[in-house]
Amino acid sequence: MRLHFFSRLALLLVAGFLVVASQVWTGNTLQLLFVIGGAAMIAGAAIDGIRADTAQRALDGVIGLLGAGTVIQALTVGATDLKWSSFACACALAALSTIGLVLHEMSTERVVHELSVSKTRERVPTAT
Repeated sequence: MRLHFFSRLALLLVAGFLVVASQVWTGNTLQLLFVIGGAAMIAGAAIDGIRADTAQRALDGVIGLLGAGTVIQALTVGATDLKWSSFACACALAALSTIGLVLHEMSTERVVHELSVSKTRERVPTAT
């Protein structure tokens, strides 16, 4: 479960970097950054692709598709159009990563709450 949290957190940090990079750099540098960022999206989604949670697996699928689309976009779109379309992809990754972190924390909080409730119950001794 920790790997899942850290992969989502890493994707959120990559998204933050790509949001800034899309507005700072142009041309070949921006293309290279978004090819690397798209590969990171695919790798981050593949790390958690085998989880049993269907919501997280669906989210991983969407992030993987976004990563593949980002790589294709970086290689095919011109430098002037890449600025805003790459900004949109980075913002989408940030939103999806945040959703993944929220879903992870909700499931973790639920488990912790269930464990704490069951531990506070005390057995009442019965008279025999």
